[in-house]
Amino acid sequence: MPPIGIYIHIPFCKRKCHYCDFYSITNLKEIPNYINYLLLEIQRRSLSFFEQSSIKTNTIDTIFIGGGTPSLINPKYIEKILSEIDKYFDLSSDAEITLECNPAASDAKSFSDYAFLGINRISIGVQSFLDDELRFLQRLHSTSEAMATIETARKYFDNLSIDLIFGLPGQTFANINKSLSQAIELDLPHISYYALIYEEGTPLHNDLLEGKILPIADEQSAEYYLQIGDTLGSKGYEHYEISNYARLGYRCRHNIKYWTCSETLAFGASAVGMINDFRYKNVSDVSRYFALLNNGNLPDELCEKLTFEERLTEFVFLSLRSLGLNFKDFSERFGVDLFALLNNEIELLVASNLATFENKTLKLTPKGYYICDEITLRLLKKIEKANVQNIR
Repeated sequence: MPPIGIYIHIPFCKRKCHYCDFYSITNLKEIPNYINYLLLEIQRRSLSFFEQSSIKTNTIDTIFIGGGTPSLINPKYIEKILSEIDKYFDLSSDAEITLECNPAASDAKSFSDYAFLGINRISIGVQSFLDDELRFLQRLHSTSEAMATIETARKYFDNLSIDLIFGLPGQTFANINKSLSQAIELDLPHISYYALIYEEGTPLHNDLLEGKILPIADEQSAEYYLQIGDTLGSKGYEHYEISNYARLGYRCRHNIKYWTCSETLAFGASAVGMINDFRYKNVSDVSRYFALLNNGNLPDELCEKLTFEERLTEFVFLSLRSLGLNFKDFSERFGVDLFALLNNEIELLVASNLATFENKTLKLTPKGYYICDEITLRLLKKIEKANVQNIR
C-alpha cells in the first residue's frame, strides 16, 4: 500500500488578498484556540479512520502545511502539530514536509526553527517581483522583502518554491519577463506560475463586474502562458503540471498525490481529504469548526463516497493536467481499454501538437495544457458515449 499524504490548513492571514478565494480569517487572536482544536481533530479523525479500517497504512511520506499563512503562527505550534501526527503515523525517512509562507509574514529566526523541526520544503507566495503589481494584488510585502525572504530561506532549505501570477489587467510580457528573469536568476528549484483568476465572490471579481478593471484577452493570456513555459523550459525546468515547473528531482510530491488521485488525509477548517474513495470536507468556518469538535463530532461539512463515474472523471482530468493519462493505470483502475475508445481522438491531439502519446501515456503539451478543460470534456464525452460502466 503506497504511503499517504497529510494536508494541514492554517486559515490565518494578516490581510486577505482581494483575489484569493481560499478560506482564511484575519482574527489572529484565535490562533491558540485553533491549534488546540486542530490537535483534537488530528487525534479524533485518525483514531476514527483506524477503528473503521479505512486507512490501509499508517505510513506517510508528505505533509503540506498550507493556508492562509502558516508562517504567521509560532514555530512551537508547528512542533505540536507534527508531534500529534507522529502519535498516529509513521513518517518515512525521505518524507517531504512543506510549509507555505508569505514574505510579509516571514521571520528569519523562524526558518531555522522550521528546519530544526523537520520542515524541508518552503513555498513562498511572492506573486511578482514588481512593486506596482504587488500593490495591485494588495500584497503586504515589497520586492526587496521577497528577495530577502528567499535569500534567508535558502540558508536553511535546498527545496524552495515560489508562486508567481501572470495575466494582471494591462500587464505586458515585458513586465512578466522581469519577474520571470528574476526567478530564473535566483536559480530556484521550483516555480509555480498561475494565471490570475477572477474568483466569484472575491473583491477582485466584484471590481470586474463593476467595470473598475479590464481583464486581458484570452488570446493574450494564452500567448503569455506559452512564452512563460518556453522560457522556463529553455532554462531546464520541467513543465510537469499546468502551472508548475521544476528542476530535476524537485517536483512537489504532495501535490502529485492529488493529481494521481492518491490517498490524502486533511485536517483543519475547510480542508479536504480523500481516503478509500471517500471524500470529506471540513466546515469553512472557524467558529463552527470549534463547536463541532467541542461537541464530540468531526468537523465535516460533507462526506461522500465517489461513484464510478466521479472517480473516472477525476482520474482523467487530474492526469491530463499533470503527468499524463496512463492507459495501463486506467485499465487497472477501471477495467476499460481506453486506447480502443480514444484512438481517433489521440491521433487528432497529437497531430494538432496538443499532446504526445508515448509509453501508453497521453500527455498534454503546453499548448494542450492551456485548453486542458476543453480537451478533458471532449474525451469524457467519448468515454461516456461508450457507456464504460457497462462494458467493463
